[in-house]
Amino acid sequence: MSKVESKGLPQVNNNLKNLKPFRGNKELPVVASELPKTEITDQAKNLNQSEIQSEAQPTNISALEKAGKVAKALVNAPIIPVLVPPNTKVIEAKIKDPPVHFLKKPAVIFIEGFSAFGISNGDGITEMAENFPGAKKFSWTDHKDIIQEIKKHAPNQPLIMVGHSFGGDTAIEVASELNSAKNGFREVDLLVSIDAVGMNKTIIPINVKSNLNYFGEGLIPFIHGDPTVARNTKYTEVTNELRSDMHSKMEDAPEVQFEIFQKINQVLGMNGEEDIFIEISETNQIKDVLEAIKNSL
Repeated sequence: MSKVESKGLPQVNNNLKNLKPFRGNKELPVVASELPKTEITDQAKNLNQSEIQSEAQPTNISALEKAGKVAKALVNAPIIPVLVPPNTKVIEAKIKDPPVHFLKKPAVIFIEGFSAFGISNGDGITEMAENFPGAKKFSWTDHKDIIQEIKKHAPNQPLIMVGHSFGGDTAIEVASELNSAKNGFREVDLLVSIDAVGMNKTIIPINVKSNLNYFGEGLIPFIHGDPTVARNTKYTEVTNELRSDMHSKMEDAPEVQFEIFQKINQVLGMNGEEDIFIEISETNQIKDVLEAIKNSL
């Protein structure tokens, strides 16, 4: 081949074949296994550990930050009711409302009227209350106390109220208040009003089953009562009885007391309360009254 033709081809340098590798005065090994073993110095080891620790440190800080955020979130989180398993009776007993205990007996309430100026002496109301087992006596101003006493008794127990003068007005007011959702539309089995003298207290609410109303005759207002009417005759039976007794003496009249006790016994008998019936003894006064009634028939 000519020199001209060989210009475009790579040239082989044959002189490289004569070169020999060396390291110092020794020849380099041909294979890697013949290389001397390399040891890691203590400084290098410490350097590696510091590098590892410096790299792990941001991770620890990040975890603490996350834990802090979770704690803050728990503090600011709304309170959620916890569902208590049904088998944990001890816990249930602690978180439940305490059971309500009612008196399982009739509520029999006597209410005396205003005692000043001879309007009412309260003797008749006191006498009836003291001679009826379990009965309670209140003043006409004890409106709230009467409501509280009634709520102590089970709703399915009979409720009887007897009031004279302003006490009769209070009995009607209490009955009206009981006729509401907050009081469970509590029924009044018997409401006896003896010459109730208050204004606008002549309408008997529908939660009263029976109203026995005594009223006197007179020309001076506030000295005698008025006839009462039922707001709805489908629910309430009203009996009006005109009396000739003086206002302050009507509650003391044996005939009135006799009829009231008889009416109470009738209500309790209808509700199966025979064990607390009141035995009406035939004293001379009662005999005279009964004799007078027979003669008038």
